[in-house]
Amino acid sequence: AGGVLKTMQANKWDNVPVTSKGLVVGYVRRTQLMRVEEDQPIRSVTRSLAGGAIISGDTPIADVMGWIAKQRIVFVLEGREISGIVTIWDFNKQPARAYYYLVLAGLEIALADLVRWRYGSNQSNLLAHLGSRDTEDLNERMTRDRAGSGHGDLVSYLNFKHLLRVFEKDRALRAELGKYDSAKWTSMTRPLGELRNEVMHPVTTLVGSVDDMVKLTRDIQNAIELVERAIIALRKKYPAPK
Repeated sequence: AGGVLKTMQANKWDNVPVTSKGLVVGYVRRTQLMRVEEDQPIRSVTRSLAGGAIISGDTPIADVMGWIAKQRIVFVLEGREISGIVTIWDFNKQPARAYYYLVLAGLEIALADLVRWRYGSNQSNLLAHLGSRDTEDLNERMTRDRAGSGHGDLVSYLNFKHLLRVFEKDRALRAELGKYDSAKWTSMTRPLGELRNEVMHPVTTLVGSVDDMVKLTRDIQNAIELVERAIIALRKKYPAPK
């Protein structure tokens, strides 16, 4: 156990697989090895792969996020062999970041479409839900674009935080997504605005601990829930042609 611990500490590994005759049979955690004698055999502290520690290669990222916060490590099964390992640190990598971005972008698009439905040709009315500085900035940008090659509607100038703010202030809009009072909406969506900014900085560490993983998982699950509810609401507003 002592030699394995030194290797894990040198490489800053939290978990490593344990093999027998070329096959992965379990794994050990660094925290466990720090509590045992150096000459204690690895098999005595090996954790079984049972209990949700094995996933298939096509498991959705959202599902893996929920499991990794509990397991801290999961093994990827391809066919009958273990082909890889996923730990919380993997959720800082670019493929995972791209997934977070797409979830949040989907939410942003859906919220914008609901705002367009709600305000129709009177989009200027939504400015009452924004601060004076935001309103001034939006008007300046629209005026500048009108003098140039053209511009979109007011909603197209809103950023993600603007949209979340409009929903926070507009009870009728929130009702389209479910039973969210203003306080619940704010506590649920404020972290999403912060996550949107963090995801855009590729060198920023999003997950550095199990607590970070739990928070990230909760935020992404909340975003997915809102996307699904927004899509249902939009389908009712704009039914597909028969």
